Amino acid sequence: PSLGPVPKGDSAIAKLRLLCMSQTSWEPILKAFDKIPSRDRDTLCSEMSRTACEGQGFSKDLVPKDVLLNPVGPAFLVYYGPAYLQALGSDSPIFRLSVLAEIYRSARVLWPKSNIEMGKSVTVRIDAVKASSDKDFQQVDRRGDIWVMCKKNNSEALVDHAPASKLEELRAENSAIH
Repeated sequence: PSLGPVPKGDSAIAKLRLLCMSQTSWEPILKAFDKIPSRDRDTLCSEMSRTACEGQGFSKDLVPKDVLLNPVGPAFLVYYGPAYLQALGSDSPIFRLSVLAEIYRSARVLWPKSNIEMGKSVTVRIDAVKASSDKDFQQVDRRGDIWVMCKKNNSEALVDHAPASKLEELRAENSAIH
């Protein structure tokens, strides 16, 4: 099937990356992209347009202005992000894209934008998220568990769920959590 016209505008890089990541689920993912809340769309456009190569960038017509005007790091590699999108099945692509945007926002809390970190990358492992359906997310909430991103070191984080009662224990075991 035709993939349609090449994406243009400040969402082009995000859409191209989502296309590659989602593979056979590309069509519902890209259709959902235009329907997600603007906050999520803006997050995905900005974070997916950052590179971990200092001085490297994309054509100015293809990325958000904030990325062009404020080239900062670190860039985030969401490990298992493609597997999460590819396992869409009957789940909501809007929900999956919103989860992905929240992962980027949480990582940015743990690694604020910095000129010093430009050219560097952080790997965010989402093993538990990858294996979760929309229903699994609802069950985590019903059990009173929370999703948490744990900063393991200066270049790696892990997203997992845990009982809310273990939050203080997680804080003690990790350099930072969100």
